[in-house]
This record gives sequence, C-alpha cells and structure tokens, in this order.
Amino acid sequence: MKIIILTQEDSFSVPRNIEKLIKLGFVEIVEVIDIRTKSSLVNKKDLFIKGFGWGQTIKMGMTVIGHKIVNMADSLFGYKLKVQPRSLKGVARKYNIPFNIISNPNDEAFLSRIRSLSPDIIVSYSAPVVFKDKLLTLPQKGCINLHCSYLPHYAGVMPSFWTLYKNEKSTGVTVHYMDTKIDNGKILGQEKVAISSNETMKTLIEKTKEVGGNVMCKVIENINNGTIEVKDNPVHEGSYFTWPTVDDFKDFKKKGGRLI
Repeated sequence: MKIIILTQEDSFSVPRNIEKLIKLGFVEIVEVIDIRTKSSLVNKKDLFIKGFGWGQTIKMGMTVIGHKIVNMADSLFGYKLKVQPRSLKGVARKYNIPFNIISNPNDEAFLSRIRSLSPDIIVSYSAPVVFKDKLLTLPQKGCINLHCSYLPHYAGVMPSFWTLYKNEKSTGVTVHYMDTKIDNGKILGQEKVAISSNETMKTLIEKTKEVGGNVMCKVIENINNGTIEVKDNPVHEGSYFTWPTVDDFKDFKKKGGRLI
C-alpha cells in the first residue's frame, strides 16, 4: 500500500508515528511532506511567548533544541544511531523516503507531481490546511486524518489546549476521512484518553498522538484487509474551536495550566 504523509513539523510524536506505519510491513511511504503555512505550529512562537511568558516557552524551546542535537548527531552517523528520529526530515532520511517542504498542497504543480506517485492513501497528521476536492480525490482510497480529540467534540485547532482549558477529565483521538470542512468526515477509528490531574499541554499532546498513531495503524490495517468500519460523524452534536488567543493562554496559565 503506497502512502504519502502530509503533516507539519513535529519533533515529538509524528516521526514516531511514521515509523509505526513503516513497521506495518505492507506499507510503502513514498513521500513525507512538511506543510509550512502561517497556521503551522512552528510559526506561532510569538503567541506562546505572549501567552505563557518566557519561562515556559524557553523550557519548551530547550526541549526542541535537544531534539535538534539528536537529529544532528544521527545525521553525522548516517542515521544509524539507535535513537528515535526527532524531525520529519530525520525519519525520512533514516528510511530513504523523499522529503519535501511545501506551502500549499492544493497547488496544481504539487497535485500533478503527487498524482504521478499514484498513492493509495494520503495520511494527514493534523495538516495545517484544508484539503480541496482535487487533492481529496487523488488517492485511490482517500485522505485520512488523525485528530487528537474524540470527535465530534473539540474539532478544530489545538484540542489538547481546549480540553485542559475546559477542565475535561478525558479526551480522545479520532481517525477520519477528510472532506473540504475541518474534522468533518466520517469516522474510521476512535479511542478515549484519560486526562491526569497534573497534565500539561505537552504531556497531553504526546499522549494523544501516541494513542492516535496506534489507532491510525489499526485503521490502515483494516483498510488494507477490507474490514474497515465507517461511522457517521455527527458534527451538529459536537463543538469546534479556533486558535486560542493570548488572553486564553494567560487565563489558562493563571488557573495553573502549564505548557510543559
């Protein structure tokens, strides 16, 4: 099964989830694509600094720098170190997969190139753009996305923040077909995730993406075996959230919420 990954840079969980797909055995990942837009998390540093202050932001930044050091060392040794890849480029190079950075996956030139690769499935790990019809209909078996909430609840942006902000005791993960609306397509797999009393944004993001990566693998296996079960996504019964504001982050921090 030929798969293309469309996602955004993540040094914590997405590289590990890509490895999980590779280890399924029947999967061939033909390209890993990093989408860089204004909505990408890496371009929201100012929002986090203003909302959480320099202390927590620097602490998160040091963690990311540590991951970059691991990547550099692994690269120097030809990606043969027994370490977890900590970037999209790193995991792609480790497994000899083409890697590209783009800004618009709906661009005609990009669509033409991807069409030539004849993917069976396009997998999105929280890609930061809406896929339009031409892209959605390009893979033979569709585009599927991992969203880190229990849809239809907490659809939209940064569900891990909003579930903590709203003092939820549990959240979840959902793998769903994609359409031209955000987190709107039919559901292929879900699992609930408990939120601990000392949860931070970082720990909850890592927890949900870890569980979500496993659910994605199960969904891919079921699609490959022809045993996939599709459920309706009753969006009218759920909730939708956009990017938090600086004031939302400040309020969260004031109430004891933590980034890391």
